[in-house]
Amino acid sequence: MRPLAEKRGLLFSRLFPLLLIPGFAVCGMLARVYDAQVEQVQSRFSAREIEAARESVALTLMGQLQFTAHSLVWMKTLEYLHNGVGLRMPTQAEEQKGFHAHEATDVASGLAHRCGVPIALNDQMDWRGPVGRLHRIIVPHMEIHRHSAPIELIPWYQLTLKLNPNLERLYVLGAFFLADFAQQPREALDLLEAGVKANPWTFEVRAALGRHLFDYREQLKIPPEQAYERAVDILGEAVDKGQKEKVRLEKEDSGFDDYQMQLFSESYLFLARSLTELQRYEEAAAVCNEGYKATGYNLLNVQKRHIAKLAKTPAGPE
Repeated sequence: MRPLAEKRGLLFSRLFPLLLIPGFAVCGMLARVYDAQVEQVQSRFSAREIEAARESVALTLMGQLQFTAHSLVWMKTLEYLHNGVGLRMPTQAEEQKGFHAHEATDVASGLAHRCGVPIALNDQMDWRGPVGRLHRIIVPHMEIHRHSAPIELIPWYQLTLKLNPNLERLYVLGAFFLADFAQQPREALDLLEAGVKANPWTFEVRAALGRHLFDYREQLKIPPEQAYERAVDILGEAVDKGQKEKVRLEKEDSGFDDYQMQLFSESYLFLARSLTELQRYEEAAAVCNEGYKATGYNLLNVQKRHIAKLAKTPAGPE
């Protein structure tokens, strides 16, 4: 027979999704209105004008409600990834006792992150005695950290993007899970194309879209030459916009994070590979040279040697 506290926790876990339904319904209505407005705005203004609008103080203030809504859903997404357990970074005192955040090892590369400690501490970490035990009855916690299946995050990502279509990285992650885990490359293609349309300034989504066309050409049933030509166009735009974004961040004494740098590097690599498939060897080699200079990504040198063998010309110094 289950303890009363466990029954209460089980009842709350079942009722909580029902409490979210009215909120999601309102958010869905707002999202439809927002999508219509976005399409209207994008038809009237250039990409440069839309990008300038992102810096507008007035528009920033108007977007706070939307930001709050998508942030709440995003937090629930992270909680869902961790099987309902809320995590936080350990305090300095906890770290001194040996309780550290650790790198997640059982997730796809797109979800690589540092896992903290549960909000409800386990018995070993908790100094609060009976209060701590009560906390663990009310708030979910885990003794052994584990993650839910990435495919289960797809609906959460789709809902979050409805609330805020400017979360570029969610298009990339959502498409990766759709194509790789759910085996739905066509839906992934649609999601990435929607991401580019909603974010005309993006290099991240373009980088993912170009690679998707290269990797899933057969599953998408796109003729080879057509797929590679389209990938060349999209990845060329990704490289151009990535270069500009990199310069902008450097002027602000910042730079790409690891994930952005990976996408930027792969933009060059898959642009070179697409050009190679089209037998445009000279252009492909030039992309490898430029990309390696910009990123130091060694696979570009590997691709350059491959191009040299195909073209039967020396690879030259690296």
